[in-house]
Amino acid sequence: MADESTAKRKSKDSLFTHLFRDTNNVLTLYKQLHPEDTTVTIDDINIQTLETVFINTLYNDLGFIVNENGNAKLVMLVEAQSVWNPNMTLRMLFYLTETYRRYIKDTKQSEHTYKRVKLPKPELYVVYSGSKNVPDEISLQEDFFEGTAPIDLKVKILSKLNETIYGQYIGFCKVYDEQRKLYDNSVKCIEETIRICIEKNYLSTFLGKHKGEVVNMMAELFDEQAQREQYDVAVRQESKSEGIAIGKSEGIAIGKSEGIIETLIGLVKKGILTISQAAEEAKMTVAEFEDRSGLKKTS
Repeated sequence: MADESTAKRKSKDSLFTHLFRDTNNVLTLYKQLHPEDTTVTIDDINIQTLETVFINTLYNDLGFIVNENGNAKLVMLVEAQSVWNPNMTLRMLFYLTETYRRYIKDTKQSEHTYKRVKLPKPELYVVYSGSKNVPDEISLQEDFFEGTAPIDLKVKILSKLNETIYGQYIGFCKVYDEQRKLYDNSVKCIEETIRICIEKNYLSTFLGKHKGEVVNMMAELFDEQAQREQYDVAVRQESKSEGIAIGKSEGIAIGKSEGIIETLIGLVKKGILTISQAAEEAKMTVAEFEDRSGLKKTS
């Protein structure tokens, strides 16, 4: 069965990404991290979050470039974490590398020419809403190479519940954790979380304006989790009956039972699996799965 904490993290992180799709909120975050910059405007903020519709592909929670006089001066990457991840500096390295790769392409530069490319300075942050005592900063060199390596990357940790927009997000997460203990993955859990957060002034303007969207978004994530668990159960049941063929070299193969295939079709419609992934799970070709499901693979 899927890890219960996964559903919790996905729900809260999705609110984080939803919150920072609004450039005004990104500008607020930047100003709170850089109060000395009194001239920055919304036109200076360029959101560069890595997004994808595919599973197991590189994407992050928030990335944006801050311009000054028309030139990119900072690239800022921000990740939301409710469970401490010891690999966060490595993940940030991946995100930063991909963000720079896209930036070079978008600005029509090349790392293969004699001319040095121009890059905005990086700033990396983790907004941590869990209960573990964490440092103010983590280092790739310290985490992986005992402090001695020719490369390093530092990530600042934001973990304090305060009046900043990230601090209010942390407050939302803590309220959500409390309500989830009472109401599990239910609409009541979401509605109570929103009600209490508005009372405590945790993202109150955002939640008041987008209450319906937040309820639907989080309920859909709960439903996705249920779909995954349903699929896991179907696979286990099938493995106990006619769907298992054990071969000397092939190992275990999952049968093409109607229940599993119907579940896979549902996961494709939800966007949780691609047709290719579902066909592989069903031990079918893409054409066979398309014919069985009535779905067509998009190019």
